[in-house]
Amino acid sequence: MGKLFYLDSNVFISFVREEMDSAFNLRFVDSERFFALCRKEKHVLLLSGLFFKEVKKVISLDKSDILEEFERHGIPIACTENIPSKELVSSVIKESRIHLADAVHVALAYESNADAIISWNKKDFAKSKNFVKCSTPQEILDMI
Repeated sequence: MGKLFYLDSNVFISFVREEMDSAFNLRFVDSERFFALCRKEKHVLLLSGLFFKEVKKVISLDKSDILEEFERHGIPIACTENIPSKELVSSVIKESRIHLADAVHVALAYESNADAIISWNKKDFAKSKNFVKCSTPQEILDMI
């Protein structure tokens, strides 16, 4: 059985927008390779309500369009509409000193027993490693 990865919206957005970073690394290619690995190894990507809101805000894709894209690529997903407890979110903020939206992502990943948060903004989650680790898609690919 594969791992459960909590997916940050920026990985999906990079994939859809065919983005590269400031060092001209082709993030969308690495995102695509990561998704292919998930398909092959049966790793499940956990998508939250916050994930869908962020994607909608940035690239105007509805939840149904996003789900269709994952289905089209054969990528295993699970969705959660759970809202983490205020106590856990407060604890994440207090201990990690990260902002509210990232603390909600951490709390959701923690409560879901995710193996890791997958994000291109690893620095945003570095301080919350006591709750759940964060890796970039490239780091997961490098572990193979």
